[in-house]
Amino acid sequence: MRRVATAVVAVFLAATGSMVAQQELGARSNPLVPEKSAPRIYVGPVVGYNRTLHSSGFQSVAGDVLCPTFEQGTANGYYFGGSFEYLLGKPRDSKSSIIARLLYNYLPGGYTEEGDQLPSRDTTTGEVVYSTVNHTADIKYSVLDLEIMYKLNLFNSNFGITVGPTIGYVLSAERVQAMNLVEPLNAQFDPSFCPECEYQNDGRTVITARDDIPGHSAIRIAIKAGLQYEIPVGKVLLVPSMYYNFGVTKVSEADNLRINAFQAGIDIRFAI
Repeated sequence: MRRVATAVVAVFLAATGSMVAQQELGARSNPLVPEKSAPRIYVGPVVGYNRTLHSSGFQSVAGDVLCPTFEQGTANGYYFGGSFEYLLGKPRDSKSSIIARLLYNYLPGGYTEEGDQLPSRDTTTGEVVYSTVNHTADIKYSVLDLEIMYKLNLFNSNFGITVGPTIGYVLSAERVQAMNLVEPLNAQFDPSFCPECEYQNDGRTVITARDDIPGHSAIRIAIKAGLQYEIPVGKVLLVPSMYYNFGVTKVSEADNLRINAFQAGIDIRFAI
C-alpha cells in the first residue's frame, strides 16, 4: 500500500511539473499566438525654429553716399516637413538608425550698420537738417532640403547624437537694402536725394536696392549635427532635438555670403 501511494505521488508530481513547464514554454513562445515583432520603420511630421547666422561682404548701394559693408546678419526662421526613420540591427535592441527628412527651410538674415549724418528736411519748418542714418539689408532665403542623418543612441539610453549631409534646392534668395533716418524724428528724406529710389515710412526710409542676390547658387550643401531625446508614447516617439546647420557651400561667391543656423524642433514619429 505504501509503495502504491508513493508511486501515485511520484506520478502526480511528474505530471504537475510537466504541465507547469509546458505553461511557461507556451507563455514564452506559443506558436498559435506568435510574439509581435518590434517596428523597424517610423514616419511622421517635423517642425522647428531656426536662428540664422549670415556672414558676408557686400555693400549697400545709395548713389554717392559712403556705403558700409554688411558682414554679420541674424534673424529668426523656421522649418517643417516629414521624416522617415529606419532602425538598424534588430529593432527591439536597435540603438542606431538612418533618418531621412524632406524639409522646407526658411533661413532669413537681417543686417544693420551705422551710417553718417546726412542732410534731410525738417517736416515742420522745411529747413535742411543733418540727420543720423543707418543702413539695413534684409534677406529672404528659403530652400527645399533633403537630409540623410545617422543616429546613435548613447549609454543604452534614449539620448542620441545625429550627423549627416543636407542638400537643398534654393527656392528664393530675395534681398532688400534700405537707408533709414534714426533721428531727429521730425525729419524725412528729400525726394531729390535719390529720385529713382522707393520711399517708405513717411519718407524716413529709402529703398536703395531690391533684387534677387546676383549669382546666387541654386544648391545649398550643409553638414548638420545635433542631439535628440526619444520620448515613447505607445507606438509614437516624440523627439525634441537641437542642431547646428553649417553651410558648406556659399550662397553667393560675389557677396562672400554663407548661411549657418542653430535649429531646435520636434519630430513626431509613428511606427508602421
